[in-house]
Amino acid sequence: MGLDPATEINAYFEYLGQADPEEMGLPASETVERYRPTLHTWGPWGAFQHGAPPAAILTHALQRCPGLPEGMRTTRVAVDLLGAVPYTEMRTRARISRPGKQILKVEAELLAEDRHGNWRAVASASAWRMAVLETTEVEKSFARPIPGPEQATEGGPLYEDWDCGYIDSIDILNMPDPDEPEGHHRIHWVRTDKPIVAGIETDGVEYLMSMVDVANGVGASLDPRKWMFMNTDLVVHLHREPEGEWIGISAKASIGPDGIGMTAADLYDVHGPVGRSMQTLLVRPQAT
Repeated sequence: MGLDPATEINAYFEYLGQADPEEMGLPASETVERYRPTLHTWGPWGAFQHGAPPAAILTHALQRCPGLPEGMRTTRVAVDLLGAVPYTEMRTRARISRPGKQILKVEAELLAEDRHGNWRAVASASAWRMAVLETTEVEKSFARPIPGPEQATEGGPLYEDWDCGYIDSIDILNMPDPDEPEGHHRIHWVRTDKPIVAGIETDGVEYLMSMVDVANGVGASLDPRKWMFMNTDLVVHLHREPEGEWIGISAKASIGPDGIGMTAADLYDVHGPVGRSMQTLLVRPQAT
């Protein structure tokens, strides 16, 4: 569908209502939601979205799946990017694939219309949810503490190397890692004032998932002008639900000898560690 910048809104997606599942060849019992991406989803690779907004809208679908019981929270989100996500109307569907009172699994798909008029999945996601219980007395984390955003400065490699609508939509602060030599590794704090869906409040898990994909960029060990290192997935484990506007990322990339790598990141809010993310990388030299 066409997009008119004159009608642009301050969010990553605009909600367009529900679709008729039978027109898409799906069972009538399915709930399919329609969304319009905005310019803030635009990635640096032409007419395709950055990886963060698709991860965010899938998490939005997971968190709002019909039939979710009270007293549980999301502990892991896994997103698989099945191909380039176009800048066209998006549709989501979600279902509980493993019900349970203590442990529950939710799955979701992000669909786009291909040139033949068929709706196909361009990304998928799953989430584990677990029943909550008071464990403050034994709370702990293996992740080291990091300096807060008040000690960081604006800018960093994402602003310098990745100019696009999505990167322009987030604030990025960075600082030297106090545990490593100057310049070898930096810690980043990110935030955004953009809700995932216009007019709908974003919860803490959705908010984190709208930005944590940038770990691959801020943790890069290769020069993006010489090398491509595209992530095909994003897996986030959360031992604590994130709070507040700032998300801290301490990310590092490892590159193997055969064109494959991975980025691992410890994730924080201003109160301390909240979890960890992992991304698989396809590593290739840039075309000259």
